[in-house]
Amino acid sequence: MRRFPDVINPHLSRPNENPVAKTLAVLDSCVRNRAVPDHPNSTWSGWPDAPGVGMSLMATFLWAVKASVYGGPAQLIDQYAVWTLIHEGWLEDPSVTGFTRRRYDRYVELITHWATDLGTSPELVEMWLVQRWSARLNEARHGRYTAPTLF
Repeated sequence: MRRFPDVINPHLSRPNENPVAKTLAVLDSCVRNRAVPDHPNSTWSGWPDAPGVGMSLMATFLWAVKASVYGGPAQLIDQYAVWTLIHEGWLEDPSVTGFTRRRYDRYVELITHWATDLGTSPELVEMWLVQRWSARLNEARHGRYTAPTLF
Protein backbone atom coordinates (compact mmCIF):
# COMPACT_ATOMS: atom_id res chain seq x y z
CA MET A 1 0.00 0.00 0.00
CA ARG A 2 1.34 3.42 -0.92
CA ARG A 3 1.03 6.21 1.58
CA PHE A 4 2.16 9.76 1.79
CA PRO A 5 4.87 10.25 4.40
CA ASP A 6 3.81 11.97 7.58
CA VAL A 7 5.70 15.27 7.48
CA ILE A 8 4.16 16.68 10.64
CA ASN A 9 6.57 16.75 13.56
CA PRO A 10 4.79 17.42 16.88
CA HIS A 11 8.10 18.33 18.53
CA LEU A 12 8.75 21.46 16.50
CA SER A 13 9.47 24.43 18.70
CA ARG A 14 7.95 26.95 16.25
CA PRO A 15 4.86 26.43 14.10
CA ASN A 16 6.53 28.02 11.06
CA GLU A 17 8.97 25.07 10.93
CA ASN A 18 6.14 22.75 9.89
CA PRO A 19 6.74 21.77 6.21
CA VAL A 20 3.03 21.76 5.39
CA ALA A 21 2.57 25.23 6.90
CA LYS A 22 5.62 26.51 4.97
CA THR A 23 4.31 25.20 1.68
CA LEU A 24 0.79 26.53 2.25
CA ALA A 25 2.20 29.95 3.15
CA VAL A 26 4.24 30.06 -0.07
CA LEU A 27 1.30 28.97 -2.24
CA ASP A 28 -1.05 31.40 -0.49
CA SER A 29 1.42 34.22 -1.14
CA CYS A 30 1.60 33.25 -4.84
CA VAL A 31 -2.19 33.41 -5.15
CA ARG A 32 -2.55 36.63 -3.17
CA ASN A 33 0.31 38.57 -4.83
CA ARG A 34 0.32 36.91 -8.27
CA ALA A 35 4.11 36.58 -7.93
CA VAL A 36 6.69 34.23 -6.49
CA PRO A 37 7.77 35.32 -3.02
CA ASP A 38 11.34 36.56 -3.11
CA HIS A 39 13.59 34.28 -1.10
CA PRO A 40 16.93 34.61 -2.86
CA ASN A 41 18.99 33.89 0.24
CA SER A 42 16.87 31.21 1.91
CA THR A 43 17.50 28.47 -0.65
CA TRP A 44 20.34 27.75 -3.05
CA SER A 45 17.98 27.69 -6.01
CA GLY A 46 16.19 30.98 -5.41
CA TRP A 47 12.85 29.17 -5.21
CA PRO A 48 10.87 29.69 -1.99
CA ASP A 49 11.11 26.99 0.64
CA ALA A 50 8.06 24.84 -0.13
CA PRO A 51 8.81 21.25 0.92
CA GLY A 52 7.28 18.68 -1.39
CA VAL A 53 6.69 21.13 -4.25
CA GLY A 54 9.21 20.69 -7.02
CA MET A 55 10.17 23.23 -9.64
CA SER A 56 7.84 21.88 -12.36
CA LEU A 57 4.85 21.79 -10.02
CA MET A 58 5.64 25.28 -8.75
CA ALA A 59 5.83 26.58 -12.35
CA THR A 60 2.49 24.94 -13.16
CA PHE A 61 0.91 26.44 -10.06
CA LEU A 62 2.27 29.90 -10.88
CA TRP A 63 0.95 29.63 -14.44
CA ALA A 64 -2.47 28.53 -13.18
CA VAL A 65 -2.80 31.50 -10.82
CA LYS A 66 -1.51 33.88 -13.54
CA ALA A 67 1.51 34.93 -11.51
CA SER A 68 4.46 36.90 -12.84
CA VAL A 69 8.18 36.28 -12.60
CA TYR A 70 11.07 38.52 -13.65
CA GLY A 71 10.98 37.19 -17.22
CA GLY A 72 7.26 37.84 -17.73
CA PRO A 73 4.07 35.91 -17.02
CA ALA A 74 4.79 32.53 -15.41
CA GLN A 75 4.86 29.67 -17.90
CA LEU A 76 4.48 25.96 -17.84
CA ILE A 77 7.76 24.19 -18.38
CA ASP A 78 8.26 20.95 -20.24
CA GLN A 79 11.42 18.87 -20.39
CA TYR A 80 10.92 18.18 -24.11
CA ALA A 81 10.64 21.89 -24.85
CA VAL A 82 13.88 22.51 -22.98
CA TRP A 83 15.61 19.71 -24.91
CA THR A 84 14.50 21.36 -28.17
CA LEU A 85 15.91 24.69 -26.99
CA ILE A 86 19.21 22.96 -26.14
CA HIS A 87 19.17 21.30 -29.58
CA GLU A 88 18.67 24.74 -31.16
CA GLY A 89 21.59 26.23 -29.24
CA TRP A 90 20.29 27.43 -25.88
CA LEU A 91 23.19 27.16 -23.46
CA GLU A 92 21.50 26.11 -20.25
CA ASP A 93 21.32 23.04 -18.08
CA PRO A 94 19.08 20.51 -19.86
CA SER A 95 17.40 19.22 -16.69
CA VAL A 96 14.16 21.01 -15.79
CA THR A 97 14.26 19.60 -12.26
CA GLY A 98 17.53 21.45 -11.71
CA PHE A 99 16.25 24.82 -12.92
CA THR A 100 17.05 27.58 -10.49
CA ARG A 101 14.69 30.48 -10.21
CA ARG A 102 17.08 32.59 -12.29
CA ARG A 103 17.22 30.00 -15.09
CA TYR A 104 13.42 29.69 -15.06
CA ASP A 105 13.15 33.48 -15.37
CA ARG A 106 15.45 33.37 -18.44
CA TYR A 107 13.33 30.56 -19.92
CA VAL A 108 10.14 32.57 -19.39
CA GLU A 109 11.78 35.66 -20.88
CA LEU A 110 12.84 33.77 -24.02
CA ILE A 111 9.45 32.08 -24.54
CA THR A 112 7.60 35.37 -23.89
CA HIS A 113 9.89 37.27 -26.27
CA TRP A 114 9.31 34.74 -29.07
CA ALA A 115 5.56 34.78 -28.46
CA THR A 116 5.47 38.58 -28.59
CA ASP A 117 7.49 38.63 -31.83
CA LEU A 118 5.13 36.08 -33.38
CA GLY A 119 1.94 37.62 -32.02
CA THR A 120 0.88 34.47 -30.19
CA SER A 121 0.76 33.11 -26.66
CA PRO A 122 3.78 31.68 -24.84
CA GLU A 123 1.89 28.40 -24.33
CA LEU A 124 1.72 27.91 -28.11
CA VAL A 125 5.47 28.53 -28.43
CA GLU A 126 6.16 25.89 -25.81
CA MET A 127 3.73 23.49 -27.49
CA TRP A 128 5.61 24.04 -30.77
CA LEU A 129 8.94 23.28 -29.04
CA VAL A 130 7.49 20.02 -27.68
CA GLN A 131 6.19 19.10 -31.14
CA ARG A 132 9.65 19.77 -32.63
CA TRP A 133 11.15 17.35 -30.10
CA SER A 134 8.51 14.75 -30.99
CA ALA A 135 9.23 15.16 -34.71
CA ARG A 136 12.98 14.66 -34.13
CA LEU A 137 12.24 11.55 -32.08
CA ASN A 138 10.01 10.22 -34.87
CA GLU A 139 12.80 10.81 -37.38
CA ALA A 140 15.27 8.91 -35.23
CA ARG A 141 12.88 5.98 -34.92
CA HIS A 142 11.47 5.83 -38.44
CA GLY A 143 13.80 7.88 -40.63
CA ARG A 144 11.07 10.43 -41.41
CA TYR A 145 11.19 14.02 -40.30
CA THR A 146 8.29 16.36 -40.64
CA ALA A 147 9.16 19.60 -38.92
CA PRO A 148 6.12 21.19 -37.31
CA THR A 149 5.61 24.82 -38.18
CA LEU A 150 4.46 27.42 -35.72
CA PHE A 151 1.84 28.75 -38.16
